[in-house]
Amino acid sequence: MDESLDYRALTLAGVTQAAALVHDTAYGRSTPEEAERALLLTVPTRNAGDMREIFPDPRDYRLGIRTAIDALTGKARAPEVLRYSLQLIELARLLSGVPQVVEKLGRLLDDVDPSNPDPGQLSRIYKQTISTLGKRIQVTGDPQRLQQDQVADRIRAVLLAGVRLAWLWQQLGGRRWHLILRRRMLLVGLRALDTAPGTAGER
Repeated sequence: MDESLDYRALTLAGVTQAAALVHDTAYGRSTPEEAERALLLTVPTRNAGDMREIFPDPRDYRLGIRTAIDALTGKARAPEVLRYSLQLIELARLLSGVPQVVEKLGRLLDDVDPSNPDPGQLSRIYKQTISTLGKRIQVTGDPQRLQQDQVADRIRAVLLAGVRLAWLWQQLGGRRWHLILRRRMLLVGLRALDTAPGTAGER
Protein backbone atom coordinates (compact mmCIF):
# COMPACT_ATOMS: atom_id res chain seq x y z
CA MET A 1 0.00 0.00 0.00
CA ASP A 2 1.16 3.54 -0.77
CA GLU A 3 1.45 4.96 2.73
CA SER A 4 1.42 8.51 1.34
CA LEU A 5 -2.27 8.20 0.40
CA ASP A 6 -5.21 8.20 2.78
CA TYR A 7 -7.20 5.39 1.19
CA ARG A 8 -10.08 5.76 3.60
CA ALA A 9 -10.52 9.34 2.39
CA LEU A 10 -10.09 8.22 -1.22
CA THR A 11 -12.79 5.55 -0.94
CA LEU A 12 -15.16 8.13 0.54
CA ALA A 13 -14.32 10.40 -2.38
CA GLY A 14 -15.22 7.51 -4.67
CA VAL A 15 -18.65 7.26 -3.06
CA THR A 16 -19.33 10.98 -3.49
CA GLN A 17 -18.00 10.85 -7.04
CA ALA A 18 -20.53 8.14 -7.85
CA ALA A 19 -23.29 10.27 -6.33
CA ALA A 20 -22.22 13.34 -8.32
CA LEU A 21 -22.04 11.41 -11.59
CA VAL A 22 -25.49 9.89 -11.03
CA HIS A 23 -26.91 13.35 -10.38
CA ASP A 24 -25.32 14.91 -13.46
CA THR A 25 -26.16 11.97 -15.72
CA ALA A 26 -29.81 12.07 -14.61
CA TYR A 27 -30.06 15.71 -15.63
CA GLY A 28 -28.15 15.35 -18.89
CA ARG A 29 -25.09 17.30 -17.81
CA SER A 30 -21.69 16.43 -19.24
CA THR A 31 -19.53 14.25 -17.00
CA PRO A 32 -15.78 13.50 -17.05
CA GLU A 33 -15.33 10.23 -18.92
CA GLU A 34 -12.24 9.31 -16.91
CA ALA A 35 -14.13 9.82 -13.63
CA GLU A 36 -16.86 7.38 -14.66
CA ARG A 37 -14.45 4.82 -16.09
CA ALA A 38 -12.32 4.90 -12.92
CA LEU A 39 -15.41 4.08 -10.87
CA LEU A 40 -16.54 1.20 -13.09
CA LEU A 41 -13.04 -0.32 -13.02
CA THR A 42 -13.28 -0.63 -9.23
CA VAL A 43 -16.29 -2.95 -9.38
CA PRO A 44 -14.53 -6.22 -10.38
CA THR A 45 -11.61 -5.70 -7.96
CA ARG A 46 -12.83 -7.70 -4.97
CA ASN A 47 -9.76 -9.95 -5.14
CA ALA A 48 -7.27 -7.10 -5.45
CA GLY A 49 -4.12 -7.70 -3.44
CA ASP A 50 -3.15 -4.04 -3.19
CA MET A 51 -5.07 -0.79 -2.93
CA ARG A 52 -3.14 0.53 -5.92
CA GLU A 53 -4.94 -2.06 -8.06
CA ILE A 54 -8.22 -0.38 -7.11
CA PHE A 55 -6.94 3.19 -7.34
CA PRO A 56 -4.17 3.19 -9.95
CA ASP A 57 -4.55 6.93 -10.58
CA PRO A 58 -5.97 9.08 -7.77
CA ARG A 59 -6.23 11.98 -10.23
CA ASP A 60 -9.36 10.31 -11.61
CA TYR A 61 -11.09 11.08 -8.28
CA ARG A 62 -10.71 14.87 -8.32
CA LEU A 63 -14.47 15.28 -8.75
CA GLY A 64 -15.23 13.06 -5.76
CA ILE A 65 -12.56 14.60 -3.55
CA ARG A 66 -13.87 18.10 -4.10
CA THR A 67 -17.51 17.01 -3.90
CA ALA A 68 -16.82 15.38 -0.52
CA ILE A 69 -15.00 18.48 0.76
CA ASP A 70 -17.91 20.68 -0.28
CA ALA A 71 -20.44 18.33 1.34
CA LEU A 72 -18.55 18.18 4.64
CA THR A 73 -18.19 21.98 4.76
CA GLY A 74 -21.86 22.64 4.08
CA LYS A 75 -21.35 23.67 0.45
CA ALA A 76 -22.96 20.68 -1.26
CA ARG A 77 -23.88 21.75 -4.78
CA ALA A 78 -27.13 19.74 -4.70
CA PRO A 79 -29.01 17.96 -1.91
CA GLU A 80 -29.39 14.89 -4.13
CA VAL A 81 -25.63 14.33 -4.17
CA LEU A 82 -25.48 14.16 -0.38
CA ARG A 83 -28.59 11.97 -0.30
CA TYR A 84 -27.19 9.51 -2.84
CA SER A 85 -23.88 9.35 -0.95
CA LEU A 86 -25.59 8.50 2.34
CA GLN A 87 -27.84 5.96 0.64
CA LEU A 88 -24.87 4.23 -0.98
CA ILE A 89 -23.24 3.90 2.44
CA GLU A 90 -26.48 2.50 3.85
CA LEU A 91 -26.80 -0.01 0.99
CA ALA A 92 -23.25 -1.24 1.63
CA ARG A 93 -24.13 -1.72 5.30
CA LEU A 94 -27.26 -3.65 4.39
CA LEU A 95 -25.35 -5.77 1.89
CA SER A 96 -22.84 -6.83 4.52
CA GLY A 97 -25.70 -8.37 6.51
CA VAL A 98 -27.05 -10.54 3.68
CA PRO A 99 -24.35 -13.15 2.91
CA GLN A 100 -26.38 -14.87 0.19
CA VAL A 101 -26.54 -11.63 -1.80
CA VAL A 102 -22.83 -11.03 -1.20
CA GLU A 103 -22.10 -14.53 -2.54
CA LYS A 104 -24.32 -14.01 -5.59
CA LEU A 105 -22.73 -10.64 -6.27
CA GLY A 106 -19.28 -12.21 -6.15
CA ARG A 107 -20.26 -14.93 -8.63
CA LEU A 108 -21.73 -12.41 -11.05
CA LEU A 109 -18.70 -10.13 -10.80
CA ASP A 110 -16.42 -13.04 -11.69
CA ASP A 111 -17.86 -12.82 -15.22
CA VAL A 112 -17.08 -9.11 -15.62
CA ASP A 113 -14.15 -8.12 -17.83
CA PRO A 114 -11.87 -6.36 -15.31
CA SER A 115 -10.22 -4.26 -18.00
CA ASN A 116 -13.44 -3.07 -19.64
CA PRO A 117 -16.56 -3.40 -17.49
CA ASP A 118 -19.74 -3.15 -19.53
CA PRO A 119 -22.30 -0.71 -18.03
CA GLY A 120 -25.17 -2.86 -19.28
CA GLN A 121 -23.79 -5.95 -17.54
CA LEU A 122 -23.11 -4.00 -14.33
CA SER A 123 -26.65 -2.60 -14.48
CA ARG A 124 -28.09 -6.11 -14.64
CA ILE A 125 -25.91 -7.20 -11.73
CA TYR A 126 -27.13 -4.22 -9.71
CA LYS A 127 -30.75 -5.19 -10.37
CA GLN A 128 -30.12 -8.83 -9.43
CA THR A 129 -28.34 -8.03 -6.17
CA ILE A 130 -28.39 -4.52 -4.71
CA SER A 131 -31.98 -3.86 -5.80
CA THR A 132 -33.13 -6.88 -3.76
CA LEU A 133 -31.93 -5.46 -0.43
CA GLY A 134 -35.23 -3.71 0.25
CA LYS A 135 -34.04 -0.10 -0.03
CA ARG A 136 -33.79 1.53 -3.42
CA ILE A 137 -32.23 4.81 -4.42
CA GLN A 138 -34.83 7.00 -6.07
CA VAL A 139 -32.91 8.98 -8.68
CA THR A 140 -34.39 12.32 -9.67
CA GLY A 141 -33.68 14.06 -12.94
CA ASP A 142 -35.03 14.60 -16.44
CA PRO A 143 -37.86 12.05 -16.74
CA GLN A 144 -37.31 11.56 -20.47
CA ARG A 145 -33.62 10.81 -19.93
CA LEU A 146 -34.28 8.44 -17.06
CA GLN A 147 -36.57 6.40 -19.32
CA GLN A 148 -33.74 5.76 -21.79
CA ASP A 149 -32.25 2.29 -21.30
CA GLN A 150 -28.68 3.44 -21.93
CA VAL A 151 -28.95 6.22 -19.36
CA ALA A 152 -30.59 3.91 -16.80
CA ASP A 153 -27.80 1.35 -17.33
CA ARG A 154 -25.10 3.97 -16.80
CA ILE A 155 -26.74 5.16 -13.60
CA ARG A 156 -27.11 1.65 -12.16
CA ALA A 157 -23.53 0.80 -13.12
CA VAL A 158 -22.23 3.88 -11.31
CA LEU A 159 -24.44 3.12 -8.30
CA LEU A 160 -22.94 -0.37 -8.17
CA ALA A 161 -19.48 1.19 -8.13
CA GLY A 162 -20.64 3.51 -5.36
CA VAL A 163 -21.79 0.57 -3.25
CA ARG A 164 -18.53 -1.24 -3.92
CA LEU A 165 -16.51 1.76 -2.68
CA ALA A 166 -18.84 2.34 0.28
CA TRP A 167 -18.25 -1.32 1.21
CA LEU A 168 -14.49 -0.76 0.95
CA TRP A 169 -14.76 2.44 3.00
CA GLN A 170 -16.43 0.45 5.77
CA GLN A 171 -13.80 -2.28 5.51
CA LEU A 172 -11.19 0.42 6.11
CA GLY A 173 -13.01 1.50 9.26
CA GLY A 174 -15.33 4.17 7.88
CA ARG A 175 -18.69 4.60 9.62
CA ARG A 176 -21.62 6.85 8.83
CA TRP A 177 -21.35 8.62 12.20
CA HIS A 178 -17.79 9.61 11.26
CA LEU A 179 -19.32 12.04 8.75
CA ILE A 180 -20.55 14.07 11.73
CA LEU A 181 -18.30 13.34 14.69
CA ARG A 182 -15.05 12.98 12.75
CA ARG A 183 -15.72 15.54 10.07
CA ARG A 184 -12.53 17.49 10.74
CA MET A 185 -10.39 14.35 10.47
CA LEU A 186 -12.07 13.40 7.20
CA LEU A 187 -11.51 16.89 5.83
CA VAL A 188 -7.82 16.72 6.67
CA GLY A 189 -7.49 13.52 4.63
CA LEU A 190 -9.54 14.84 1.72
CA ARG A 191 -7.70 18.15 1.58
CA ALA A 192 -4.38 16.32 1.61
CA LEU A 193 -5.59 14.33 -1.40
CA ASP A 194 -6.77 17.51 -3.10
CA THR A 195 -3.34 19.12 -2.83
CA ALA A 196 -1.23 16.00 -3.38
CA PRO A 197 1.14 16.00 -6.37
CA GLY A 198 -0.72 14.67 -9.37
CA THR A 199 -4.19 15.40 -8.03
CA ALA A 200 -4.08 19.15 -7.54
CA GLY A 201 -5.40 21.16 -10.47
CA GLU A 202 -7.90 23.75 -11.60
CA ARG A 203 -11.10 23.96 -9.61
